[in-house]
Amino acid sequence: MNEIILKYFYSCIGFIAIALGVIGLFLPLMPTTCFLIVAVWAFSKSNPETAKRILQHPQFGPTITTWMKHKSIDRKVKCKISMSIVIGFSITLLITTPSLMLSAFLISGMLILLFYINSRPERNIKKDKECLNCLELAN
Repeated sequence: MNEIILKYFYSCIGFIAIALGVIGLFLPLMPTTCFLIVAVWAFSKSNPETAKRILQHPQFGPTITTWMKHKSIDRKVKCKISMSIVIGFSITLLITTPSLMLSAFLISGMLILLFYINSRPERNIKKDKECLNCLELAN
């Protein structure tokens, strides 16, 4: 009985993470890939077939797989993420015109986030695919 409840719990987490990831496609401050990583984790415990489908997605799959296997981010992806963060935070600051204290807090958060992302190791997804193809041909 507890296993069934846990399975539904992880499925709910997975579907919520996917919903938040889809919202993140349209809102600049919502990260899509982070939520999809959470969804893969949750579905791997409840519905491995759904986790596999997310990992096979042509746009997000390679990035998620690289993160999960190597804890690294492709240089092009880092650049896109960094630009999105700066643009999103800038829009937020311009539209909301928060107090000086809140602005300082948001800018500090942005800088910490940028530092974290850009301090992750880099791994070239295309080269990884080529290596995998070479290994498959060798076998």
